Amino acid sequence: MPTRRQVRQAAVQLLYARKSAPSDTPASGEEIWDLINDGAGKSYDRARVKVLVHLQQRRDAVVQKLHKALHAASAAIEAAATSEAFIKKFQTIHERETKWLEKLEALPALTKGDMGNWRGSLSELFLESIQLGKLRNELSELVAPFPPQQRDAILSVFKKLNGFDERARKVAQPEKYPEQRELEHLHSALKEMNTLKDEAEKMVHKVNDSLERLDEIIETTAVNYDLKRLSKVDLAILRLATHEIKFEEHIPDKVAINEAIDLAKSFSGQESASFVNGILDSIAKG
Repeated sequence: MPTRRQVRQAAVQLLYARKSAPSDTPASGEEIWDLINDGAGKSYDRARVKVLVHLQQRRDAVVQKLHKALHAASAAIEAAATSEAFIKKFQTIHERETKWLEKLEALPALTKGDMGNWRGSLSELFLESIQLGKLRNELSELVAPFPPQQRDAILSVFKKLNGFDERARKVAQPEKYPEQRELEHLHSALKEMNTLKDEAEKMVHKVNDSLERLDEIIETTAVNYDLKRLSKVDLAILRLATHEIKFEEHIPDKVAINEAIDLAKSFSGQESASFVNGILDSIAKG
């Protein structure tokens, strides 16, 4: 489960991002949350890479069998061909299967070094897996007139590859397979991300519901400071902490202030932390 600090940090980022977003940007847009949750998202995708690699073990051996089956059926392919495109489809399936494996094999090293657009490559693998399945289905119909032994060999390999693609789909969307034990780690990570989002959103809603009153308190306390000129991050921290001091009786003032100071140090530096400390201390005493 996410810690209170993680929730408050996410809430501050949401408050800041939504006040800073252009007027034509949806305030609750998933893009904003994706940016805020980027660190957790990367961890989740790294976990997906590990699970995907594990569940695709032995796929390379099946791809080798595909190559042999297609080679053995080369005469049947040429005999049944109605065009060059017909032959090309059979040549392409093995090439694409091989490239899919190569991309998968490269992913673990890329994730460790956080190199390149490895998350984009992961998404491409999921998409290509779907496309390969469609191509296999198409080819399954084309091999119908082949000699039985050659036809059955190709269809047998296709069936095994379809099974590997089904495993890839589970990794792509683990939430659709809640009972799969091999996806337990992904389910846990996804649940934690969703919990963080829900808790941060609740906190933001509470602040927004009393925003006018909060700004009045801050402005009254921050003499000689115009709220419009304050750093938007510092203002988000002040709003959140002021809400906790004034409206969350179960949170001790000292805890709210100290956590706000830590957030200010993390986001803006020591000078902002000192400013936030001074304002909140006065608010707590007022």
